[in-house]
Parts: sequence; C-alpha cells; structure tokens
Amino acid sequence: MSDREQDNFDISDNDQILDKLQEIVSRLQSVNNHQIDLPQLNKTEEDLQNLLPQIQFALVNAQEEKLWEQVNKLRQAARECQDTLNSIRAAIFRKTIININPANLTEMQKILQEIKTASDNQQKIDYIVYLLRFMRKLVF
Repeated sequence: MSDREQDNFDISDNDQILDKLQEIVSRLQSVNNHQIDLPQLNKTEEDLQNLLPQIQFALVNAQEEKLWEQVNKLRQAARECQDTLNSIRAAIFRKTIININPANLTEMQKILQEIKTASDNQQKIDYIVYLLRFMRKLVF
C-alpha cells in the first residue's frame, strides 16, 4: 500500500476497534478466581455486538478506497468477530463459567503489550483478528 493510500484510509477506525478489544481483554484478564462468569460473558457479548458494525464500517471504507489488502483483512476480522460472538452466545446458553488458565493470562498480557507497540494499520488489523481468535479460544 502506498503512502497516499495509507493517508486516505481512516486509521482511527482500527484504533477504536483495537481500543475496545483491549478493554475486553483487560476486563477478562482481571477476573476473580480466573473464571469468566455469566455477567462477564453477557458484557462481552454486548461489546462484541457493538464492535461488529464498526469492523463492517471499516470494511466498507476500505472497499470504497479500493484498499484490497485491507479489505481482505477486515473481512477476516468481521468473520472472526461473528464467530467469537457466536461462541460467547453458546457459552451463555450453556450458562458456562469459563476458566482462564495461567498460560492464557500470560498470553493476554503479551497481546496487550504488543498492541501498544503496533504502529501501522496493517499490523493493527492483524491484532484485531488475533484478539478475536484468542477470545474465541477462551470460550472453547
């Protein structure tokens, strides 16, 4: 992607999405007894439900700008968000308490640190996809 194309694409969309995902992961990381309970699952579902349209909006913007690499990554992010949302809903239906093992806590901390150092738009989209996959992994 050229510098001109990068300038035309609104990077703040991805920054807002990443900020929300960081908030979700931070909340999950700070749960008591390393267990995600039903109210936390409900809050996560609500957050993801609000996040999906933002990802879809960023996708539409990238399509309008004809930034095909961004389009492909954002399509993947939208699918991951929908899949993660479905996994969270399934856990809610089962009224499951999700245990977070220490390795996942360590991975959450690593992810949050890496996001802080992410600089370019492509890297941010990659982290969006990675975070959504990781959140789905927590549920199953």
